[in-house]
Amino acid sequence: MPDYTTMLIEWDNLDVRVSGERISEIARQMATASSREMESLSLRFTPGLVRIQGAVRKVISVPFSAEVRRIDVLGTSVSVTLSNAAAFGLIPIPAILFRLLESRLPRDLVRLESGFTLVFALDRFLPSFVSVTIEQIVIVEGGLRVRLGPGGADPPPGFGGDHGAAEK
Repeated sequence: MPDYTTMLIEWDNLDVRVSGERISEIARQMATASSREMESLSLRFTPGLVRIQGAVRKVISVPFSAEVRRIDVLGTSVSVTLSNAAAFGLIPIPAILFRLLESRLPRDLVRLESGFTLVFALDRFLPSFVSVTIEQIVIVEGGLRVRLGPGGADPPPGFGGDHGAAEK
């Protein structure tokens, strides 16, 4: 991680919001790209709760749902524990079935830990010219509120020498 105190822009704390609609879209695209069995996936963000719904094709279409009530920060990774995981709206999904799905997860992005806990590596989404720590993620209406700790940024690579391009 670069030393943010030598960067052009630096901050002590920064609160940002992340669109739940965009997170849902990205999750759906990644899930359907990595598995032909995934028919649908959506995430709905309300204060303190992410409701996950989808369907997988296993001879018949099997609807599933789960909830996330808290997101824990681990450096530039986040830990998400799923609760109330169910198929057909009422049949509890055993943790062993999650283990069977583990091989289908994109290893550079997410890993499965004990039970229903997923750990996502967020550094792949961070530009190389930004140095940041994540302090807290709160589930809010329509998305996430993310509190960044001390950090900084320099202009992106290649931005450099032509500061007066708009003046020409």
